[in-house]
Amino acid sequence: MKKIVLSLALLGLLTACGDKEPKAKKKNIVVTSNSHNGEPSSVALEEIIKEYNQNNPEVNIEFIPGSSDYEETMKTKMATNSLPDIFGTHGWSVNRYKEYLEPLNNREWAKYLSPAIAPVITDENDKFYILPLDVDIVGLPYNLDVLEAAGVNPKEIKTTDDFIAALEKVKQIGVTPIYIGGKDSASVGNIYDWIAPGLIILTNDNPQGENLKNGIFDEKAWNQTGEFIKTLVDNGYINRDALTGNEAARALGTGKAAFLFFGTSMINEGNSYNPNARLDFIALPTKDRDQKSYFITGERMALGVWKDSPNKKEALEFLDYLAKPENVSKMATANILPTGLTNAKSDLGKFEDSYNLGDQYQYVGFFDREYLPSGAWETLCSIGASIISGQMTVSEASKKMKEDFDKLKKNK
Repeated sequence: MKKIVLSLALLGLLTACGDKEPKAKKKNIVVTSNSHNGEPSSVALEEIIKEYNQNNPEVNIEFIPGSSDYEETMKTKMATNSLPDIFGTHGWSVNRYKEYLEPLNNREWAKYLSPAIAPVITDENDKFYILPLDVDIVGLPYNLDVLEAAGVNPKEIKTTDDFIAALEKVKQIGVTPIYIGGKDSASVGNIYDWIAPGLIILTNDNPQGENLKNGIFDEKAWNQTGEFIKTLVDNGYINRDALTGNEAARALGTGKAAFLFFGTSMINEGNSYNPNARLDFIALPTKDRDQKSYFITGERMALGVWKDSPNKKEALEFLDYLAKPENVSKMATANILPTGLTNAKSDLGKFEDSYNLGDQYQYVGFFDREYLPSGAWETLCSIGASIISGQMTVSEASKKMKEDFDKLKKNK
């Protein structure tokens, strides 16, 4: 009798358990970007993710901030086809990552893509692969207090000749015209990246844009970029510790330097050393006066979905959530940049007028991303440093650039 009762009880327990459907396993979506831990954009993204996770208990969005080796990490993940569900493309959504990314033209928010970023992130088939939360707009940061003391009106700098004349006036009042922070090699590469468009792309005489895109490297034309750097060195327009210095923001904020070849984020950092400093940025100069000066535009906080993600549906849903106007505004405001979607607006603070850009300017993508093969950035940094140190002549630097350009193009 006891056995019968026990059996019936066990049967009832199993039946009761059978009435309940097993709980679905929570899906884990990994998001990573080149934004480092603690950066304003990382903090803003973490806050958005926390809110999403609370309202969507069936998924868990996990954010992994970037590190200094982010680019190499992503190359390894591409090689093994083991990418995160959502990842930041750090300027390479088309030229490096598009074959790994899900096209996003059919998303509801796609119609709001900003015209300032659309040409940079769209391929030859009119497809784009990322949600641009903001638009990286690069000009030339300056200290207005220094320039006024030198008798320079930054708004009148339109050509490279105007720029050189302004540097000479700054030098005459005993201030370093341009601070190069060579300890961060990016500032040396940035000289090429930012000046090359005005010298050899947006020019009336022998423009090199199509040649470079078609794998043709003209050493004679390229010499103009090296000659520009040599002019800065020979005339004492850069700091003496250009290859070891690491005080760019402090130099700009405290009036020890007039200009930087760093991103506009350095303006905020410069103001942290002197809140009263009048810091701003201008468009970059061209060689020819009848060419409009230009701003560089590109990806900053831009995220795409891995096309082979086992959680692609959920990843796309989270990307759609990020694309809500309030979230785009939050992310762009964190970087103090214009929004990547036109139905959102960021708080640009005192830079509202500076970012009120119109058709009086030209807009180009980052030079190395637009015109050079992947891997050429390191060459830009090294040959620039070699010209500054005197280890290479301009022609030697151009020869080295051609060698690496041809090799990287061949191995692409």
